[in-house]
Amino acid sequence: MAKVHVERSTCEGYGNCVSACPGIFDLDDEGLVVLDADAAESASLDDLTRAAYDCPTSSITVFE
Repeated sequence: MAKVHVERSTCEGYGNCVSACPGIFDLDDEGLVVLDADAAESASLDDLTRAAYDCPTSSITVFE
């Protein structure tokens, strides 16, 4: 099972993570990333890795 960490302080709200993994990542009213940790537990490692890779500010880290 992969662990996911999001760093909201570096997020700039591009939304690439939401495009890669809708339902796992979302943007809040401030336009910053929000992680649904329960949904992330059942997500594929490939999808989570894609979301981290697509983040232009490297605000998402995936640990195996």
